[in-house]
Amino acid sequence: METINLQNHKLKQIRKAKEERYGDFDQNMVLIGRSWSVLLGLKNPIPGWLVSLMYCASKMVRTRKKYFADNYDDAENYLLQARIMQQKDHEGK
Repeated sequence: METINLQNHKLKQIRKAKEERYGDFDQNMVLIGRSWSVLLGLKNPIPGWLVSLMYCASKMVRTRKKYFADNYDDAENYLLQARIMQQKDHEGK
């Protein structure tokens, strides 16, 4: 159980540092989804949680070439944020 708490603490610290550097995570994912949708000519914007899942997938692909711990940390954060965002979307309907 202590390992899980340490991991959660580590992920929270990473998210906090990233948000200080890049701004609100959810808002950024939504804006990226909108811009990708325009570029792809889609009628509806790609939801932010799906953008986060796609970023998670890109981190997983990176792990195939060479091990870097931050790729795993980032993938975990993207997956967690996708879960939180999708749950909010689902509950809002």
